[in-house]
Amino acid sequence: MIKKIVKYGLISTAQIGLNAHIPAARESKNSSIVSISSRESEKAEEAAKKYNIERWYSSYSEQINDPDIDAVINPLPNSMHSEWTIKSAEAGKHILCEKPLSTTVEECKKMIDAAKANNVLLVEAFTHRWNPHLRKAKELISKGTIGKISTIDSSLSFSAADTVYQKMDILGRPQSNIRFLRDLDGGSLWDAGCYAVYATRFVMGEEPVLVSGLSNDSGGWGIDTTFSGIMKFKDGAIANIISSMEQPFRSYISIRGSKGRIDIPEMFNDSGPIIIEMGDGRSGRDEKIISTTAPYRFTVQINEFSECILANKIPEFPPEDGLLNTKVIQAFYESVKLGKIIEI
Repeated sequence: MIKKIVKYGLISTAQIGLNAHIPAARESKNSSIVSISSRESEKAEEAAKKYNIERWYSSYSEQINDPDIDAVINPLPNSMHSEWTIKSAEAGKHILCEKPLSTTVEECKKMIDAAKANNVLLVEAFTHRWNPHLRKAKELISKGTIGKISTIDSSLSFSAADTVYQKMDILGRPQSNIRFLRDLDGGSLWDAGCYAVYATRFVMGEEPVLVSGLSNDSGGWGIDTTFSGIMKFKDGAIANIISSMEQPFRSYISIRGSKGRIDIPEMFNDSGPIIIEMGDGRSGRDEKIISTTAPYRFTVQINEFSECILANKIPEFPPEDGLLNTKVIQAFYESVKLGKIIEI
């Protein structure tokens, strides 16, 4: 009998796993989360009971060595992605790894090599690339609908005070918020700006050749609480990227070309609009607003990943794509450190 369901283990009780991956698996046609783990047994048990998950483990190692699990979802802190992705691959598990794939190109290569050596799939979990408005923008740009692209602006920003972490620690950081922990590779660019970087690369369909960045650490925590960066592409297009953990929420991308513009004011909204405006403004403009509808992007993602496992298909977005995004972000941080433009 051909297997029709992929059984997943959710590594850790991270909020993205509980609030996004579990609901997605419940809606999925070919996926089921059957176990969850934590280094604290009580947390794993509590989550398993709350979300009706069959099994829980008090160690990641025990979980990934469960022969009943086909794949894992890895939403661990950024600094732990590489270690546990490689260990999962060596245990014969396919891996859907939360973004960023890793925080260095070297670690990304090791993760990719481990997946290939053990004949398992590895994909970085960027869900906004499944939204139809971002895909429509990519299509229009590739067709030349708005002409030669000159500028792109994109941002993902939020206020950490608005998250579930309301209490502050002795350093004034939202308590237990890994985004503020340098040892776990926190920071606004890794946590939020990576989406803006990815969206820009995605709609352009090419890689930047130069980057320059500036950052601010408002609390002296050793991470960037706000980041601003510029990417330049080979044909001259310039992209401005902003990420922040100390602003009201916004998530958008705006593309300007010689014939018009494309605006996506809500990049994470599955049914959000795409605004297309043609004309130079002097002879008039023609604006069209397209409302898109789509299933939950996390469900689309896990359905596609499971289908690749079940049908032995090549993923639309291989892990090398994640390596390229990390390469850009790593160059941004190098630019900040050295105070100069970095050639990629």
